[in-house]
Amino acid sequence: MKIAVCDDELSEIKRIKEYITRFSFETGIEFMIDRYSSGKNLIQVYNRKTVKYDILFLDVEMPELNGIKTAQKIREIPDRNVLIIFITSYPEYMQDSFDVQASQYLTKPLSYQLFKEKFQKIIGYINEIQTNIAVVSLKKGEILLYLDEIVCFETIKSVTTKSDLLVTTMTEEFEIKGKIAEMEAKLKDQFFISVHRSVLVNMKYIKKFNANLVELTNGKTVEISRRKLPEVKDAFSKYMVVRYKK
Repeated sequence: MKIAVCDDELSEIKRIKEYITRFSFETGIEFMIDRYSSGKNLIQVYNRKTVKYDILFLDVEMPELNGIKTAQKIREIPDRNVLIIFITSYPEYMQDSFDVQASQYLTKPLSYQLFKEKFQKIIGYINEIQTNIAVVSLKKGEILLYLDEIVCFETIKSVTTKSDLLVTTMTEEFEIKGKIAEMEAKLKDQFFISVHRSVLVNMKYIKKFNANLVELTNGKTVEISRRKLPEVKDAFSKYMVVRYKK
C-alpha cells in the first residue's frame, strides 16, 4: 500500500514512519512511504499525476497551506478514494474535517497503541473496498478494475451492437464486452444500483437527483427512470447510513 505523510515537523514524520514500519513488521503488510514537509509540495505532486496514494497522514497545523485546505484541494483534483487521517494538537479542528471525508482523526502526542488500533481499521476498510472485477476491454483485452473506482456502466446505444458497455471511472472512459443485466446481477451486493434499464451506477458517486437525471460527482449526468426514482432514493439513503457508520 502507498502512504504519504505530510507534516512540517520532521520529528512527527519520523514518528509516523516508525509506527508504520513497526506495524508492517508485526503484520507482514508492506508499505511504500513518501514524506512531504508541506501541503504545497504534496499538491504539486498530485497535480503532476505521477503517484496515487491509498492512505494520507495530514498534519492540520501547517504554515501557508494547512491540512484541511490541502485535503480540500486533493478532493477537488479529484481524489475521492485516498483515506485521509488528520493529526493535530487541537481537537477543535475535528468539525472542519467532516467536509473532506476524513477517515480518522488522531491527536498528538500519538501513542503506538492508539495508532495501531486506528490503522488496523483503516487497513481492514481498504481490503474491503478493493474488490475487483475482471472485464474484457474492446481495446486492451482482459483487465482488472477496482469496483470502488467505477462511476457507472452504460449500455452503448448502437445499431450494430446491443451488448457492449461504456465504463466510466473518475479518470477515463472505455468500452467493454458485456450486458447491463449481467453486470447488475454480478454487482448486486456491491452498492451498484440500476437507475435505468441501460445504466448501472455506483452509489458512492451519486451527487444529487433531478427530475429525470442523476448527477454524479465527476460532473456526468445519466438518465433515471421515473418508475425507479423512489426505489433508487430509498436505496441511496440506506447506503449513506451504512457508509457513514464506517
